[in-house]
Amino acid sequence: MLLCTIAIIMGTTTYAESKPVTQEPDSLMQVIESRRSIRRYTDEKIDRQTLEYIVKAGAFAPSSYGQNPVEFVVVEDSKTLKAVASAKRIGAPSVNDAAAAIIVIADTSKGELWAEDASVAAGYILLAAEQKGIGACWNQIRLRDGQRLSASNEIKEILGIPSRYEVLCVVALGHPAESKPAHTEQEMNVKKRTHFGKF
Repeated sequence: MLLCTIAIIMGTTTYAESKPVTQEPDSLMQVIESRRSIRRYTDEKIDRQTLEYIVKAGAFAPSSYGQNPVEFVVVEDSKTLKAVASAKRIGAPSVNDAAAAIIVIADTSKGELWAEDASVAAGYILLAAEQKGIGACWNQIRLRDGQRLSASNEIKEILGIPSRYEVLCVVALGHPAESKPAHTEQEMNVKKRTHFGKF
């Protein structure tokens, strides 16, 4: 009886039956190839539904041991955006001129791999922004100097983020005021950079 049950279960959960192969265009790869760092934006605001969609993508990113240490602070106020931008000593012009920014933070009490987890989440955010036609640019904060303290600590002061958190990056967002061509496989040297089996 047990063997029959196993056989039935296995027979109803094959990949071919649950995930039929389609001939649709590879829309995910199109988004990946099209994504470029956009640093110039129009004055148009980003609607709340779009911002929530982009943040949701980041929240669904995988994390080490499922600890989900990554959180997000969404800033739309222009004065606060300028303060966040100036917290990085070398500056962050794309944040200064953005319609909004997502500050990607992580609770360091939830594990030592918080930077890796936050990086994956930020990558998801960049792709979701591209998918929605929103320009985006990653601005590194971790290990960067601020005006007085580390850039991370200064941003935490500005936004009231608890001390156990660290800031990985700030993703500037806005409707694009510049256009860049999609990357090509040749330009990115995909074949030369890919090694199967061994280097």
